[in-house]
Amino acid sequence: MKGSDAAAADGRMHIGCGSVVFRRLALREALALIREAGFEYVEVQATAPFCPHVDVERDDPEAFRRLSESLGFRGVTALWSAHGAIIPDRSSVTYVRKSVEWAERAGIPVVHLGDGFRPDGMSEARAFGLLRERLLAILETAEARGVTVAVEPHGTFSLTAGGLERIMGISSSPRLGINYDTANIHRASCVETRGGGFAEKEAGARQDETAVLRRVASRVVHVHVKDVAGRRCTALGEGEVDNRGCIAVLRDAGYRGVLSLETEGREETAEARRLAEVSRRYLVDLLGSSS
Repeated sequence: MKGSDAAAADGRMHIGCGSVVFRRLALREALALIREAGFEYVEVQATAPFCPHVDVERDDPEAFRRLSESLGFRGVTALWSAHGAIIPDRSSVTYVRKSVEWAERAGIPVVHLGDGFRPDGMSEARAFGLLRERLLAILETAEARGVTVAVEPHGTFSLTAGGLERIMGISSSPRLGINYDTANIHRASCVETRGGGFAEKEAGARQDETAVLRRVASRVVHVHVKDVAGRRCTALGEGEVDNRGCIAVLRDAGYRGVLSLETEGREETAEARRLAEVSRRYLVDLLGSSS
């Protein structure tokens, strides 16, 4: 049984951590530190140069699976896709398909992507049309491979409840869902990786992360729990994001997947370790020590 599928099988939410928390380190070292911090589930990124832990064109997915198992992880919950900004990136269909195929071979059940930001001069209608066309093409591969593609609040449309609902209206396929990022919604911004670089980009006004989640909870298949103070990531419970309220909404909605800690990986290793350990304790206190 794969990653978050295995986590959901016993009817409880579980605690995970994204390798992006230690994105400045090599993959093996990042995974080892996450495991040392007590996490039993992990997710990884294929988003070079931001977080180059996986290269879907060069890395061996079976070797990755063996590595994660050797470190004692119970599952790898998700992979953030290469070229995952669908609207602005002409390579998105090709590379998300490659990411889906890689994930299936690695035993990873979910691949994350985002709508991305509408380029200057492109109409909203054209942008959403491209999103629909490309997402449906990606879904063909996801359905064939038995992998779920999860749209993260990560672009022009997805950082509001109405936008997420509109995107989910593209298809009722069970292979299309949402990777809900609590902080991206809270601050209406995200780190965009494109064109060899990355930068934080905003889209509209701040949203109420619990109110948005209530409207889309039925389509949530994976969750990024992230906390921020202004633009700086903090340990869970030390910032402004109502992660406690979001977890209550998820519990009421019957969500049984993974709550995966995420930051933007800007911290030095010692602070990243503290942040991971404090955040895990916060989640354990909320969910119970057996989670």
